[in-house]
Amino acid sequence: STVTDNSNVYDLGCSLGAASLSVARATQDKRCNIIGVDSSEAMVERCKRVVQAFSLPNPISIEQALAQDVYINNASMVVMNFTLQFIPPADREALLAKIFSGLNSGGILVLSEKIRHPTLAGNELLIDLHHQFKRDNGYSELEVSQKRAALEKVMLTDTFSEHETRLKQVGFSDVVMWYKCYNFTSMVAIKA
Repeated sequence: STVTDNSNVYDLGCSLGAASLSVARATQDKRCNIIGVDSSEAMVERCKRVVQAFSLPNPISIEQALAQDVYINNASMVVMNFTLQFIPPADREALLAKIFSGLNSGGILVLSEKIRHPTLAGNELLIDLHHQFKRDNGYSELEVSQKRAALEKVMLTDTFSEHETRLKQVGFSDVVMWYKCYNFTSMVAIKA
């Protein structure tokens, strides 16, 4: 595990705490503080109830804040699952630089995002395949179109190359895409 003893782990945009709980389960042999952060008051309250239902040796604290406002320090891992895409594009590099600065040497950022394919045709193909996947799994045509319309103006996606370039610009030594399905990916950015 990359998480080191007596370090902090941040889950920015923690939602209901799945990533925080996963880290807590995987680090039972280490002492660390896990800090989950979400901007939604209702989500924070629900997440607090979820994590309290588990008895794990490493504490999970849940806070309400914007990811941009969190003080990151002594971190061995930061997780951002589908959060950066909702941050204004002009603020993304500063947030990643702040995360990099707060990570210890050898620390990692796990960044999961919906990405945009660099060509219009390729991007539309991925969107069509994803929508077909939703239909095949019980979503109605109306639900598919409503979700797309709801996210169109608030979720501004980048290509993998844009993510990789920005992460390296703020100082990460390597960016490894470890998972991809349709236009969803997860990558690990490593601080040497």
